[in-house]
This record gives sequence, C-alpha cells and structure tokens, in this order.
Amino acid sequence: MTAVSPLAPGRFPALGPIAGVRLAAFACGIRYTDRDDLVLAELTPGSAIAGVFTRSLTAGAPVLWCRDCLPGGKVRGIVVNSGNSNVFTGQAGKELVEQTAATAARLLGCDPQQIFISSTGVIGEPPPADKIIGALPHMRS
Repeated sequence: MTAVSPLAPGRFPALGPIAGVRLAAFACGIRYTDRDDLVLAELTPGSAIAGVFTRSLTAGAPVLWCRDCLPGGKVRGIVVNSGNSNVFTGQAGKELVEQTAATAARLLGCDPQQIFISSTGVIGEPPPADKIIGALPHMRS
C-alpha cells in the first residue's frame, strides 16, 4: 500500500444524513482486496440531475452513457467504481456500462436511463464486469 498523501486530511468530518439520498459502498475487489471500490447512490424518485462533461474525443463509455442519459434530466441512481476507469475499453466497456445501468435500474425500480455511471482508475483495462454486476444486489440489502 502507498504512503498517505501529505495533502490528506488528518480525519474526515462525520457526514450526517442527506434527505432523499441513500449511499452504499462495497468492496468487490476491482483492483485491491478489502477496500471499498464501488458506490451506489440512490436518490428519491423525481430527483433532477445536471452534468458537465469532457470535450475529449476519447471520452470513456461512462461519459458517453451519461451524455446520452442527461437530456432526460432525472436520476434515481449513480454507480461509481474505482480501480479501472473504463476508458479505451471498446465494446466490453460499453457493455459493462449498459449491464451496470440495467442491473441498478432493476434494483431501484426505474428506467436504465435514470442510472448514471462513473469510473476512475487504470486506463485501458476493462473493469471486471462480474464483480461490479455481482456486487450491486448486495448493496441494497
């Protein structure tokens, strides 16, 4: 494990409840073991969303998905993974985004277009779809 950044805070403040938002984190082993690497944010039905995106012509599959979903203006869930960025992953990356949105939408009872996806981490290496898709149901229990 790497040393703690000198810019890291000594401690994080306690975060109280946020009305209309449920958060869950899960360690599904995308890159490291025993480290939360998947987040599901569930928002109240009817929640609005806005976004600002990269202008890069090489935007990753999550960015392309969110750009397409944004005109609907509504959000029920946001899924974020760390460990793999899902950029330069081709068809596998696109399919992972679609599967993630479909799975989260089934769990939250909404349209997949109301699920927004974000990924951060290593570029060019497809995230492990089985770990991400498999972890989502555990985050709703």
